[in-house]
Amino acid sequence: MRLIVVARLLAPADFGLIGMALTLVAGLTAVSTIGLDISVIKTKFKSDEQLSAHLNTLWTMDLIRRLMLAILLAILAGPVASFYHEESLYQVLLLFSLLPFIQGFQNIGLLIYRKRIDFRRIVWLELATNFFTTAATIALVLWTRNVWALVLSQLVSAAFSVVLSYIFHPYRPSLEFDRDAFRLALGFGKYAMLIGLLGYVMQMADNILLGRLFNATVLGTYVIAYNLAVLPIHGIANVIVSVTFPAYAEISSGRHSQRLEGAFLRVFTTSSMGLAMTTALLLLLGNEIVVLLYGAKWAAAGTTLRVLSLLVFCRGFAVLISPLLVSLRGIAPDAKIKVLEAGVFLALLYPLTSRYGAVGAASAGTIAYFVAMIDRLYFAAGLLPNAWKTILATIIYSAIAAGAGIAFGALSIHWVESVAGRLVAGGAVIALVVPVVMLILSPQLRVELLRLFPSLSPRMRTRT
Repeated sequence: MRLIVVARLLAPADFGLIGMALTLVAGLTAVSTIGLDISVIKTKFKSDEQLSAHLNTLWTMDLIRRLMLAILLAILAGPVASFYHEESLYQVLLLFSLLPFIQGFQNIGLLIYRKRIDFRRIVWLELATNFFTTAATIALVLWTRNVWALVLSQLVSAAFSVVLSYIFHPYRPSLEFDRDAFRLALGFGKYAMLIGLLGYVMQMADNILLGRLFNATVLGTYVIAYNLAVLPIHGIANVIVSVTFPAYAEISSGRHSQRLEGAFLRVFTTSSMGLAMTTALLLLLGNEIVVLLYGAKWAAAGTTLRVLSLLVFCRGFAVLISPLLVSLRGIAPDAKIKVLEAGVFLALLYPLTSRYGAVGAASAGTIAYFVAMIDRLYFAAGLLPNAWKTILATIIYSAIAAGAGIAFGALSIHWVESVAGRLVAGGAVIALVVPVVMLILSPQLRVELLRLFPSLSPRMRTRT
């Protein structure tokens, strides 16, 4: 909702300026992240006092880190503006320098909810933050009608998140440094900086290159397409990861291999249907979705969005496998996998982007995440040898179901001319065809469906 309103009122160049600014913010964050929060989830603390000392130490170190980030952002604002040849970017970055410092005051007590696999209040916190941020952003856009609405909305969102974090959890962090706690956290998070840096390469290198080779308008169009494409991953897959990682870690610590296998297959197979439907919708109706949501001025993003639909498919499955790998083997193997992914991405990015622009950048990302999916599938086969055939089959079934949805959806919109009509007709067919094909092909999905809806069992048996 927020993005739709903002995109209709602002120009592509405004989004391009924010994209340029975020390349610096995200870059400095990536190279300074050491993943200290992982230790809270993985460690079994002997007492509440030990947990408190650990949390306070992490909160103190993170606050110092973010203060340094704010100073660096202010210092680098001028050089980055010169790099992109955008004078107005200097003022944007100066105001953006406040963002990491504000975020540093977030209540670290929220990690206790994650450790205890209690996500109810975290979900409510995110919903409340999104509600207030949406209202503030729309008000700022209506007031300014320029890029400053996007800048100020980032700061407002961070401030809302900090305030609400103390409302939703009673823990009150304090400035403290415990050497043992820091060493323990550093042992868990020593590979997180590498993962953060590689993640930055995968998410921001294309923005940097597009902004440098082309202009803010081209980058803004790409940013809109990319944000829309990865919305299902951020909204669904990442939520699943935040839940499954502590759950897998807890199950694996008890040596319950069969229970872990069942939990993973349950999440993997049920999520596959959503990924297949999303891929089919974006690939077939990318142009219609962009025009209907954001207006005709964003039509160029439609072609890019259709290419990015394949990225959604590959990245979605890679994301689903990652928490299994980290919970069983730690963060080191995941870091090594990301090195290969980033290498493939960087090798393809310049030749494809310089020749094909935003579509080329999207293609480079899609190929890199295909490698990511294959990498994680290989590791999953070693971690769950009894389930790897089911995992592979689920991915294949999802691709077949998405292809069937696209084929039947294309037939349904062949004679429909209006944008809304094509979206409704094609979307309805995909929403029907993809689940039906998945259920026909995947025995594991039928098992999970019967587990969720026991009343369907007699009917399923009668049909079979």
